[in-house]
Amino acid sequence: MPAKTPPKTVYNPDKIRQKKRSIGIVAVVLLVVFTVLAIAQVMTFLEWLLGDLVVAGVANLLFRRIGKTPP
Repeated sequence: MPAKTPPKTVYNPDKIRQKKRSIGIVAVVLLVVFTVLAIAQVMTFLEWLLGDLVVAGVANLLFRRIGKTPP
């Protein structure tokens, strides 16, 4: 019985670039919102710092996952 090969994925650099741009826009908007909330003293400094670190970390992980090109 022959082994099943995974389906071929089409590498589309424009689609990947658009996804990365969308992730970047969402991350920047969230960072600005957190900063405005911290300036307005709705959030404490520690909450602002943790929120920024979480947003930056998640965006970084998504960038790395999307950036991998198929073999």
